[in-house]
Amino acid sequence: MITKDSFSILISKFSLVYKIILALLIALLVFGIIGYAILAPTLSSFVRDVEDLHVFTAVKEYLSSIFRGVNSDGTQQNGRTEEYEQLVATFKQIGSLIKEHAGQIWGGGIAVVILGLLFFVFYHMCLYTVADTINAFMSSDSEYGFASNFVANIYKSFKFSIAYVGMSIASFIVIAGLSLGLGFLLSAWNNFAGLVLGYFTALLTFSIRRALFAGWRPAYVVSDMTIKESFITNFKMSGRAFKDALGVYFVLYLAALLMFALVGMVTLGFGIIIVVGIATVLNQTYDMVNYYHYCGKKYYRDAQHVVDPTKKYKDAVLDNPIETDLK
Repeated sequence: MITKDSFSILISKFSLVYKIILALLIALLVFGIIGYAILAPTLSSFVRDVEDLHVFTAVKEYLSSIFRGVNSDGTQQNGRTEEYEQLVATFKQIGSLIKEHAGQIWGGGIAVVILGLLFFVFYHMCLYTVADTINAFMSSDSEYGFASNFVANIYKSFKFSIAYVGMSIASFIVIAGLSLGLGFLLSAWNNFAGLVLGYFTALLTFSIRRALFAGWRPAYVVSDMTIKESFITNFKMSGRAFKDALGVYFVLYLAALLMFALVGMVTLGFGIIIVVGIATVLNQTYDMVNYYHYCGKKYYRDAQHVVDPTKKYKDAVLDNPIETDLK
């Protein structure tokens, strides 16, 4: 029921997909120009030296050897192939270059981190706007402009985004370390097995994180709680709906990654932003519907139907929303 209604609301509010895409494209353009202006003079010599190592060629040959399964002489492939050793040697050379250009890299690295954090905060402020717009539709069939909503809630969304980004960074470090560690450990035995293990470890752990914190933003938006109060409520909700949410997010992430690959190949990468927009709005919609069910709040599934989550689904959809008390 929750998943079905999430897709229904996504279709009803599909214009949000275009709005979030436009906002992200503008942000990428602005941050890209600023980043290039800062990094071009700082890291130009380091970049030239790295290009001489042909890193992408080494990575491409290594990935090709994984899927080939056998060495060039026809023998069975093991973990330490010639391509693997070449990749390791390339990264060692990069390490030497990093030491030579340490001062430039520190300056450029700090600039990249700051710009990345600012973009990440802006992205989550956009997610807050999406969630608030969906909440307005679900609660009263109202529609707010994306830009006006963003400006009206800029202080509140900024505070929440800072807290959420802090949590995301800490969890990402753990997820990346676990996924890469297990992947490289198994790669010593079999490259393909290591790649698959690392991929699914990352997919599963990201899904676990998403399911654990799925109620934080909705509680903050819908119930007008403080960041701390909404954080506590989030874990109360996740304790009740964690298993179902984990399964849904695992499938959504897997489907999104497959769509990235498919759409990226068909459109030469240009269509990936569409997949990002749809996945972003659908994720926020699922979180909101899940939270409404947790609170037992009635909501609009579309302009003609109101859903009462306290009833069984066959009795939940009320065909006359105008006569329905949504409070």
